[in-house]
Amino acid sequence: MMIEAHVRPLTGRDRWSRETNVEFGAKFEADLADLRAAHNGGADIDAFLDSEYGDAYANALELSYRFEEDPTGPAVEEYYRSRGLRRQMFENSDYYTRWLLITPMELETEAATGRRYPVVFVNHGGFRSISGDEFISGMPEVAATERVIVAMLQDTNWRNTERVLDRLIELYPVDTERVYMIGESQGGYQVTSTFFRMPRRITAVVTCGNDIWRDWDNVNTPFTPAEVAEVKDAFVPFMQINGQFEASSFAPVNDWAPRKNWGATASVEPYRDPRRDDDRDPTRNVKGPRRFSNNPAPGEGDDKHLWMMDRLNRRMASLRCAPRDPATCLGYLDSADSELHRVLGFYGDRERTDVIHGVKHWNAEIDNEDGVTAFRYVVVENAPHAWPVAAGRLGWDFMKMYRRDSRTGSIVVDPYDGHNEVQGENTMSEKRVESGGVR
Repeated sequence: MMIEAHVRPLTGRDRWSRETNVEFGAKFEADLADLRAAHNGGADIDAFLDSEYGDAYANALELSYRFEEDPTGPAVEEYYRSRGLRRQMFENSDYYTRWLLITPMELETEAATGRRYPVVFVNHGGFRSISGDEFISGMPEVAATERVIVAMLQDTNWRNTERVLDRLIELYPVDTERVYMIGESQGGYQVTSTFFRMPRRITAVVTCGNDIWRDWDNVNTPFTPAEVAEVKDAFVPFMQINGQFEASSFAPVNDWAPRKNWGATASVEPYRDPRRDDDRDPTRNVKGPRRFSNNPAPGEGDDKHLWMMDRLNRRMASLRCAPRDPATCLGYLDSADSELHRVLGFYGDRERTDVIHGVKHWNAEIDNEDGVTAFRYVVVENAPHAWPVAAGRLGWDFMKMYRRDSRTGSIVVDPYDGHNEVQGENTMSEKRVESGGVR
């Protein structure tokens, strides 16, 4: 009976038990314990497991399980070769200095013709391994289908990101007009930290499992007024993807609740690299009561709904978007005129509901004062705090719309078609965003 369970294709909850999944069941069980803790009480995790969405999530996890214990071995290299990609690990002598690079196999040949490649930095979650988040991020598949460069750093601090970016530009045919970032949980806040410190080197970003605005970085160092002003002037198009039932209650945006107490860390992790030492983690917070950055919270006596609207509108201001009307958004708390407004808690300039892997994805887009899509917000139905299954694809579809013109430093709406030439020669832009308007 056990042999039959092992060899037949596994779906639904059979994937998540060591009794029915001999090969990876123990690892699935460990991740399942985290999923059951990582929501605010509203998620139906059993329905998640039994859904098409849950199967897609499990498929990505299984790829991680298959390769994570030998992350530089021949099996993972062969997998990437089968997708037309080359995978390399650099500075691997130490767990925290290492970084992963995924490149198209044809890169060197194409570079000789003048082709330049976008680069996407993918930031893992807090205390997670780059190998653990590699496939669940969805970006290896984007690299395969879109022929882009993907970099994953164990040390996601902004100075290290800048260092590796400089190294990539020195050694690879990087299109410096198309430098993108995506991250989940702490990795999303590290994305924010990076574009606050070097916004003119970043083209567009996506964060997952994050609240709408924070005033400080991962070690609780506040962003300065000058940095906030620079982000607004530089303009970095921003997308956010959150689960409907994140433990920190990021949806709806017009409401706030204290972070759910996740309780004790799971006693068994799916896999822990023997070199990992959390006390040496360079991204670890040492300036507050939590191991990660402190959570924003309304002050004593503050109206939590108005406080949230202020944070939403601070995000709007940073992107030069019109503020959302607090009265309209707070009206959605008791009498939302649509499911989308009830779930998101605010309105967009364009709104839609997509069904991906069988679950709803509620979307709102907001344009800035130049008429350019500056903000996209997505909430995933019945999802807890975890990488959204479609994060890679949805994130790339957003980021690829933009490039940062090397001559002016301005963001240009110029969708990537997979064939970028040497910078400065691609002039087929739809809109050019200057601090003074659109050309």
